[in-house]
Amino acid sequence: MKTFTLAAITTLLSIISALPTAIPTNNTTNQTTTTGDVLICTGANYASTCETLHVPFNKCVLLEEPFAKNVGSIKPASGQFCRITYTAPTCTNHGDAFIDPTPGVADLHHFNDPATGTVMDAGSQITSLLCQKCSSCV
Repeated sequence: MKTFTLAAITTLLSIISALPTAIPTNNTTNQTTTTGDVLICTGANYASTCETLHVPFNKCVLLEEPFAKNVGSIKPASGQFCRITYTAPTCTNHGDAFIDPTPGVADLHHFNDPATGTVMDAGSQITSLLCQKCSSCV
């Protein structure tokens, strides 16, 4: 019985090692997107200094001037969401709030904090964001 099992395993390993490791494709729709866009503005209602940041997915992005602790509005592009951090100097495991592309946040200075349920000025405290691809975010 042990000889049969060893022979079967050896044969199976030989077959598996002969298989191709990747299947080539010319279909570009299957390629994984690794970056996303986030509209970020210093003023409420997407006003004042605005910029579309091109951010890598699943990587903490520390905000730089003029946006470090100075965000009035933020809106991720369709197909992604972002976790923002405003209670720590950099991204945390869960972030402080999730920002969906619809509706985004038009006034981060008057933001309903999900942890406390109170309205706060998260825009003057935001330090970082981490964005992820989301197939159901529109």
